[in-house]
This record gives sequence, C-alpha cells and structure tokens, in this order.
Amino acid sequence: MASTPKLPGRVHLPSGRVVRLSEAAARAAAGRAPPSQAPCLRDLDVLGEIGVLRDDAGAPVDPLDLVLRDAHVLRALFAHAGVVPEPEEEFTCQNCSAPFRVAPSRLLEVAPFVDGELDDPELDAPFDHARAHPVAPLRVGAKVARSIRVAERTARDALPLFRAAGAPDLRITPAIVVAMGVVALGKERRASVLADALARAPDPAWQAIVDLLHEAHYSSRLFAVHRCAACGARNDLDVPLERELGREPRAPLAGTRRELPDLDAFEAKVRAAADRVYRARGVRNVDLFVDADVPLCDDGGEPLLGCYTPGGADADLGMIRPPEIRIFYRTFQTEFSEDPSFDLDREIRETIDHELTHHLHHVAGSDPLDDEEHDDIARDATRRVGRTEAIRRARRTVGGDVWGFVRATWPIWAILAVGTAIARCAGVDAPF
Repeated sequence: MASTPKLPGRVHLPSGRVVRLSEAAARAAAGRAPPSQAPCLRDLDVLGEIGVLRDDAGAPVDPLDLVLRDAHVLRALFAHAGVVPEPEEEFTCQNCSAPFRVAPSRLLEVAPFVDGELDDPELDAPFDHARAHPVAPLRVGAKVARSIRVAERTARDALPLFRAAGAPDLRITPAIVVAMGVVALGKERRASVLADALARAPDPAWQAIVDLLHEAHYSSRLFAVHRCAACGARNDLDVPLERELGREPRAPLAGTRRELPDLDAFEAKVRAAADRVYRARGVRNVDLFVDADVPLCDDGGEPLLGCYTPGGADADLGMIRPPEIRIFYRTFQTEFSEDPSFDLDREIRETIDHELTHHLHHVAGSDPLDDEEHDDIARDATRRVGRTEAIRRARRTVGGDVWGFVRATWPIWAILAVGTAIARCAGVDAPF
C-alpha cells in the first residue's frame, strides 16, 4: 500500500508568495470540521486555525486575504496529503471507456510548488484580468455579448459563491456574480443584468464561462494524470475534484456536438487523401488501414490520430508483412466533436503525410521525427513534475548507473542550459 503523502512545510504560490504550513495543526483542525460543511468553506476554516498558515517570516496569514489561485493551491495540497478527505470517484477512460476509480488529488504533482518552479510559460501564465475574453454569443438584456471580463478575487470576495455551492441548485444572484469575478458581459456591467444573463445562458455558453472561471481562479497545474490500465491513455482530472462551479452540464442539450461522418464515409475520405499524398511522396508499398477500435496511445498517453509500423517478419505467421499506416477513426471522432475548429479533411491529409514521413525516415535508416516526438513527451513530463523532481526521479530510477542517469535526464539539462543562456543574455541570474 502506498504511503500517505506529507503536507509540504513550505510552499510557493502562483502569486509569488511563499507560505509555511503546519501539518500537525492542519490535521487537528480538519478533525474538528463539521462533516457536512462545503469543501471550500471547510478548507478555509482549517487554514484559518491558529498555527496552520504563516508567511515565510513566521507571521500568521489570514486565508481569506489570499487570491483564489493561491487559496485553491493550498486546498489541493490538503487533499493531496489527506488532511481533508477526498474519496475515490468512478471515472471512464476518455479513450477506451474502461471504468476506473481514483482520488485525483492523490495524483497531484506538488514538487513545482515545493521547489519554487512556477515559471512555465503555459502552466504558470498569469490570467489576464484586464482583457475581455471571447465567449459564445450570449443574450444580455436587449443586446448580445461576445466577450466577458473576469476580475481577480480573494477568498473573502468569493465567500457568497462558496456558501451557495453547497446547495443542490446554484441560484445565480448579483452577489454570486460579484463573487465569481464576472464584471462585464460585452459592455454590460450591471450585476443584476449579468446575473439574469448567466442564469439563462445556454448550456454550451455556460460551460465555456465555467471553464474560463476555472482558468482565472485555479492554477493550470491543478490537475492529475491517471494512465488507463486498459489502454494506457492519459486522463486529466481536476484537482481538487470538488470545485465551487462544476464542469457538468446543468441541462444537457441535444445537437450541441458535431458528429463525424460514419465509418464508410470517413474511410472514403482517407482513401481519397491517401491517393494524393502517396503520389506526391512517391510511395506505393505502404498498406493503409482505418481502425475503428480503441486507438493506440503514444508514450505520453495521448490517443493517436495515426501510427506507422515498419515492415518485417510476422512473429506468429513467419511471413514478411509490408509496412503499415493505421488511421484511428475514434480519435478523429473525439477531436471533431470537441473542437469546432477541427478541419477534418486537412487533419486526415496531414496525418497520412506525417506517417509517411516516418516511413521514409525509417527506410533511410534514421527517424529524427520519432526522436523529436519522444523528446517532446519527455519535456512535457518535465514541465509537469518540475525540473528538480524529474532529476530526482531519474536518479532513483537509474541508481548508480551514471551513463543511464545522463541518458534519462538529458532533456532536462538541455532545458536548463537554454534557460541559463537566456538568463545570461538578459543580464539576470540563472535559475540554478
């Protein structure tokens, strides 16, 4: 059985603040929390107990004064360490539909918060509260809004939302709108009009707004990765799992998802595209299949649009089989239904061309494209777990094998070298 993670004693927060946490005081305070209390309110009460939360100099910190991005990181750390309960929930693999049970917060990567490595340009990018963000057309009073502005909020500002989140149905009032941080829809700024517009928003528009509010008030690092035991796919889950605004549709609407052409029509598109791409590449001897079963995944757990398999002797039949390109119908189906900008014909053409590139590299004896893809996967993992933690894990994996350690960690050293060079050019100190 895996040991329970420890609550970090010193934590870097998205705002740049550094705080200290007492695990003993936090566990004692959590033990006194009413079991029926809403999670956000419970966690803030635990943080507010004497001795739980201090600044880096040792002075007490009022958790209600924290901006929401900081407060939610501390909530996530509580759940990760089991200071507050997060029961296992049942999920379904997004790739193969196999069920699995997990408590997402236990899978959170906490090292970047502990090591102070919150400098990734994507995962740690600050939310632009001054900008109007695009949103699906939404009726606001007598007008139609196509943008939303979200202001930064502290935990104190958000208390009305936290209290309302415990109710079976969220009733959107002007006070809730203010607590959310929604300050404008289009040019409309009156909270009463905004509340009415959000209450009447079509489900797709509401879900897009909820996603934006999560982006504004939660660090992009607050997610867990579960690898499906059945197919190896990566499933990203919210941390903490219980949030004041859930991602589940309030009332599912029919006809809101685009449907991919049926398998026969899709295969016809693939064949037509392949004829053109194969001729342009001067290739004829590579088999092409459309696979409607569970898609294979890359080493990072992402379901593939297509894959290339070199030719060779079949281990079972003892026959020579030709090289093969396989196109995965279900991955195209998922991308097409979830991404309005997904250009089906272009993606089919580019996927076939990409896999033919693998074939031509393989024939030439070296596949730099494959090396690049594996390097990208390694870099993505390093960004998620943090540079220092990636090195620690590589050291534990390879033990005393120095050459193995260098092989396992060279992408990390390359990232650090680039960061050092940039820092020197900018005239500032390097991170290490």
